[in-house]
Parts: sequence; C-alpha cells; structure tokens
Amino acid sequence: MSAGEEVEDALYPIAVLLDELKNEDVQLRLNATRRLPTIAAALGTERTRCELIPFLTETIDDEDEVLMALAEQLDKFVEFVGGPDYAGVLLQPLEILSAVEETIVRDLAVDSLRHISDLVATTATDHGRDMHVNQMFPLIKRLAQGDWFTSRISACALVATVFKNISSDREDLKFEVLTLFQAMARDETPMVRRAASSALGALASACAAHDRAWVEKEIVPVFQELADDEQDSVRLLTVENSALFCSSVSDEVRNEVMLPIVCNFVNDKSWRVRYMMADKLVSICEAFGPVATRDDFLPVLIRLIKDGEAEVRTAAAFKVTEMTRLVVQTPSDTNKLGGKDLVVREVLPAIRELVTDPSQHARAAFASNVMGLAPEVGLEITVRDVLELVLVLLKDEFPDVRLNVISRLDKVSLMMGIDRLSSELLPAIVELAEDRNWRVRLAIVEHIPLLAKQLGREVFQDEMNLGDLCLNWLGDCVFSIREAAIKSLKELSQIFGDDWSRETIVPKIVSLFSSSANYLYRMTALHAVGVLAEVLSSDLLEKSLLPILTDQACEDPVPNIRFVAAKTLGKLAPFVRAEARESKIRPALKRLSESTEADADVIHFSKEALTALNACAP
Repeated sequence: MSAGEEVEDALYPIAVLLDELKNEDVQLRLNATRRLPTIAAALGTERTRCELIPFLTETIDDEDEVLMALAEQLDKFVEFVGGPDYAGVLLQPLEILSAVEETIVRDLAVDSLRHISDLVATTATDHGRDMHVNQMFPLIKRLAQGDWFTSRISACALVATVFKNISSDREDLKFEVLTLFQAMARDETPMVRRAASSALGALASACAAHDRAWVEKEIVPVFQELADDEQDSVRLLTVENSALFCSSVSDEVRNEVMLPIVCNFVNDKSWRVRYMMADKLVSICEAFGPVATRDDFLPVLIRLIKDGEAEVRTAAAFKVTEMTRLVVQTPSDTNKLGGKDLVVREVLPAIRELVTDPSQHARAAFASNVMGLAPEVGLEITVRDVLELVLVLLKDEFPDVRLNVISRLDKVSLMMGIDRLSSELLPAIVELAEDRNWRVRLAIVEHIPLLAKQLGREVFQDEMNLGDLCLNWLGDCVFSIREAAIKSLKELSQIFGDDWSRETIVPKIVSLFSSSANYLYRMTALHAVGVLAEVLSSDLLEKSLLPILTDQACEDPVPNIRFVAAKTLGKLAPFVRAEARESKIRPALKRLSESTEADADVIHFSKEALTALNACAP
C-alpha cells in the first residue's frame, strides 16, 4: 500500500464524521458534534483553525440539542487550535451561539467565552492577550448593540469578564464597556435589565479592582435605577447582588448612598423582593459591618419576621441563628445596646412569635434554627429564654417542626447541665419516642447515643429508663426504625460496656427471637446479633447469642430466617474463638448447605458463610 493510500485510509473516518455533521438525521449530527475533539485531533491545529472552525461557523443553524453540544465542545477546543495564543478563532462561532433564542445554548456559549477569556488573560503571550482588544471588545460591542434582546442579555453576562481582562492601559475601552452596560441597564426590554441586574455585583468587583471611583461614579447610579425598576424581577436580582456590590464601594458611599437603598427593599410592594431581602440579609449585613447590622438591619430582620407573607417569614426564620451571631458581635456604646443584651431585648421577643406562626413552614424553618441559638447566646439565656421555645416546638402538631428540633438536639443538649437536661428536655423527648410519625421516632433513635454520652449510665438507664426504650424500638413496625435501633444499641454497647449489654440488650434480643411469631422481628434479632458481634466480647457472643443462630434460627421453618442465619454466622465467625467456630458454626452451616435443604438461597448463603469461616485465622 502506498503512503498516499495509507493517509487516505487514516482520514476516511474523519471524512465520515464531517459528513455526519451535515446529515439530515439530528441524532447523527449530535453524535458527530460530540466527537469534534476526535476530528480536531486528527486534523491537527492548523487545519482545525483554517478549515474545521470556519466549517462549523458556516453550519450553525441547527436543532437546540446540537447547538448545546457544540457550545460545550468549543469550550474545550483551545488546545486543538494551538493554545491560548490562537483562541481568538473560537470567538466567531461562540458569538453566533450566544445570540440564539434558546437560553441554555446562550448560557453555555457565554460560559465558554468567559473561560476562554480568562484562560487567555492568564496564560497567553502578549500577542494572544491582544485578543481582548482586537476581538473580544468588538464582540461584546456587537452583542450589546444587537437588534435581538438575546444578544444583549449575553453581553450583560460578559461585561465583567471583558472589563477585567482588557489591559489596564486601555482605559478608553474599559470605559466604553461601562457605557455599553449603562445602556443595557436602561434597555426597554425587561429581560435585558434583569441580565444587567444579575451582572451588577461581578462588574462592580472587576471595576473596583481597577479604580473604585469608577464604580461610584458610573455604576452606583445604575444600581439606584435598577433598585427602583418597575419590574419586581429586576429589583429582586438587584437585591441578590447587593452584598457583592456594596463591598466594592468606599465606606462613605456604602453608608450614605447604598444603605438607605438596600434597607428600603424591606418595604417593597412585591413579596418576592422582600423574600430575596430575607434570603440575602446575612451576606448584606456582613458587607455593611456590625454598626449597620445593629442600627439598620436588625430592625429589618424584625420587620421581615412579622411580614404579612408566609414565604417571607419562612425565609427570615431560616436566618435567625446567623443574624443572632452577627448581633452578638455588634458593639455597645453609650447610647445603644449591643451583643447579647441587644439579642435579649430585640431578637428574642420577635422570634417568640414564630413559635406560634400560622404557617407550618415558617414554624418548621424556625425549628431548624432555634437550636443554633444556644451556642450564640450562652447557657444562661438558653435556659431562661430559648428552652421554653424548644419545648413548645417539640409539641407542635406539624411533624416537620418536631423533626427539625430533634435533629439538632446536640446543639442545645451539649450546653445544658445533666440536671436540666434530664428534668426539662428529656421528658419531651421520651414522649416523642412514641410519636405517630415514624420520621420523628427515627430522629429520636439516632440521637439516643448522644444523650447517653452526656447523661451517663445512671441517669440514662436507671432514672430515665432510656435503654428499655431503645430495645422496644426493635419491635417497631417500620423497618428503618428497627435498623436505626440496632445501630444505636451498638453505640450504647460501646459507651456502657459488656456488663450493661449482658444485663440489658442480650436478654431482649433472645426474647425477641424466641417469642416473635412474625418472622420479620426474628430477622431483626438476627441482624442485631450480626451488628453487635463487632463490639461484644467473644465470651458473651458464644454463651448467649450464638445458640440463637445454631440451635434455633438454622432450624427455622421460614427460609428467609435460615439464610439470614447463615449470613450472620459468617459475620460472627471472626469474633468467636476457633473452638466455637468448629464445634458450633461449621456443623450448622454444613447442615444448611446440604442437598436436603429445600431452599436454593439458603444453600448459596451457607456456602458463602463457609468460605468466610475457612478464611478466619485459626
């Protein structure tokens, strides 16, 4: 075969892929688009730049799913066109994609343009970085002045990246980028103004890195206009970007110009804007500092907690702990309280209303946060003011409220003394142990080991009888409760030791297996034996639990019990002495693996257990 024929044969698959890019079948075009890196690697960097990219640019007029795949692939093409110095050749097809109607395609194209721009700015030579002046700036200008609003939306998303990456000595172009943005922020199309609102924070940060005075002179007026826009969707995006934006201006502008604007969002006529204010309140407070938090944003929090819309109150309830943390850190002065005193006077009276809020979702949100108050306000305030709220929430009729409190018990129980914990909080917990909602019971089960560590054996077992409570869960009608109870018993065995397990756990497991007519509870007992084997002594296992398996479970009429017994014996083998393995376990497993056994699953698991038994050290 000649050299020419060899080259032709090697390029044949590439020719097929190129043909598939023009095929009428959408799926073939999609598959070929996803294999563009293969084509580019075969063609080499020069032919990819000179032939493949122009070909792709000419053929962009396709189904949305193909365009999405193309936008994703072009993001990875920098290496195939020769590196960052040649990345400019990718801008033309991405510019076309960033102006199409489908939002997902535009977003992918914009992401690719951002990535390429940042890559060129950080790794290219001076020649490559000229791309921003010669190609990227004209690109964003064309998009910003495009007839279709879709291109202007993409331009808004690109302004921060282009501004940042244009060379500092080209202030004229940087200033023109800001001029383009100002025009788009005043665009008659609401979707473009929304895109401008979304870009506010990132552009302000990029502009502040160059010259903070530009932010205050050129972008703050835009923020003011967008904050007062007639469309609530524009205003809420302005709220979302407030924290990042305000961190880009001087303290004077932030406190004198921005603070009144941001605080006024709490009075917005649209509940969606107020909701966004509640959601972003913590980050806004961090941007403005402790004094503004104390004087201006604490009243905003209280206003949001009392808002007429349940969704707003719910969002505010989620921020109670974080806002309390910030208020605790605020300073006191001769005229105004700060720190914990301010929390007691302002925050606690406001959040008491959330305990009885008409909205179950607001109460549930507060329940998920109330436990976090304890570490912030300290033991004294927790016991005096917070604990009563916790006890009310533990009795709420909505299961999610009770569940949210229980799942965060560790935060408050760690701060309370044993006396208070056992006398005030534990009775409510014991009552919930039999809650009709199984998820509440499950949360209680999972927190029992934590309480055991704090209470000690005497209070846990003798005074509160919580050990018996755990054992009763082994007979719960819900499998997840039984499974969690077994895990809790394992942890309790590790905490209280072998003697406690011998007196408390082992008799219950023996009784559960022997007296249960329902095979599911007998199976639970076997699962418990398998899990507890990891923490109990070999003596206790051999004398008290192994006979359940070898003498009873292996002879059980229910096949499920027999194969679970076989699996459990395999788990027990490493934890008992060699004598017990040979005299008890091996004979039992051999009986189950013989041909006289009617169930194939029992035989299978018995043989697996025998293999595990043989692997045990003598």
